[in-house]
Amino acid sequence: MEGTNWDKAIDKSLEVLRMSDKGYVMLDMYNNIISPEEAAFNKISVVPYNALKFIQNQFNALGMDIGDKTVRIKLIALIEEFDRLSEIKK
Repeated sequence: MEGTNWDKAIDKSLEVLRMSDKGYVMLDMYNNIISPEEAAFNKISVVPYNALKFIQNQFNALGMDIGDKTVRIKLIALIEEFDRLSEIKK
């Protein structure tokens, strides 16, 4: 797995969450995420899309089922332990 793919998936997921409204994002006909304000101002047709499903699809493509709560808990534990050990090494 390439590091850049994970980096892109994380960045995209954070962008989706920032642009979501009550768990939904607006997608234009090219599947670009558009804010409701941008769509209204530019008179772009959009469709609502479930932000969580969008994020899940991003990580599923990289082989991680982020929809599984156990996987998320283990990932958080891994990150916390990694940070703890990184601080000890300093």
